Amino acid sequence: MTGSQMRVVTLTALLAAAAGAAGCGGDTPTDPRSGPGPLASVGWGAHGGGPPGGLVFSSQRDGNKEIYRASADGQDLLRVTNTTADEYYPELSGNGRQVVFTSKRTGNAEIFVADGDGGNALNLSAHPGDDDWARWSPNGRQVVFHSNRDGNYELYLVNVDGTGLTRLTSYAGIDQWPDWSPDGKRLAFRRDMDIYLMDLDGGNLERLTNLPTTLDQMAAWSPNGKQLAFMSFRDGYCSVFVMNADGTEPVNLTPKTPGDLSSAWCSRAPAWSPNGQRIFFMSFRPSTGGSGAAYNEIFVMDADGTGLTRLTTTAGEDGGPRMR
Repeated sequence: MTGSQMRVVTLTALLAAAAGAAGCGGDTPTDPRSGPGPLASVGWGAHGGGPPGGLVFSSQRDGNKEIYRASADGQDLLRVTNTTADEYYPELSGNGRQVVFTSKRTGNAEIFVADGDGGNALNLSAHPGDDDWARWSPNGRQVVFHSNRDGNYELYLVNVDGTGLTRLTSYAGIDQWPDWSPDGKRLAFRRDMDIYLMDLDGGNLERLTNLPTTLDQMAAWSPNGKQLAFMSFRDGYCSVFVMNADGTEPVNLTPKTPGDLSSAWCSRAPAWSPNGQRIFFMSFRPSTGGSGAAYNEIFVMDADGTGLTRLTTTAGEDGGPRMR
């Protein structure tokens, strides 16, 4: 997409959701063991005199899922991709100049890297399997992702130019949703139903969660490496938790309102702000108008679960937020 094709808009409102009320493609998470709101056109970077800030996410506001950038408060919205295929789960490079994301433009889910405006897109995975959830290495040279190309979901590493594809795990079950430690030496990921840590060579495997009937996944490392935010069903519905990096002291940051149905609440795909003070996530709940993927919106809260703010208000799913 050229610069002249980029659409720059701004949200006309930020809605505050009730404090304390309150990840998988775009669908509501299931047990994996089985199987445009009112927007006004403004100039580029109206709130900062330059490109939008480091928030990136996917949205269906223009029909299918596309990648968007915005400043941390949801302003200065910029559409990055413009295809007829779904594109989702993006992440900006450390310098903000490139974005990595999942795209179905080739007919199946592939990992693409592109310039910050969507130009010069390169397919990094190039395989008929399901390739998803790409995450930049802290040094910006590699991308880790999960793929079922060899029969079941495993973790893979690839250079940002598409060379050097390496399989990191070899496990009979499911390995998914990887995230780098801030020092680039370890990965947090989901194995079967729990969250694990391991070195890049597969060594020093450490299991952090161990609730036999509960799904824990989508772990995101805090910038200081001391905590992990993650999605869990341990309270009967999908919610964002935070725990210490050794798995201790888990806390539900997005508890549902007492009396509401568990099926009406889901919060997942947490992502930290660069300073570690806030957590972004996607969620549907009664205040978003209904349950299911179509009602997901982007929220942000303080790292202790207070200060909840809803950042998107559009029809169709807004999801997979990440910050740089």
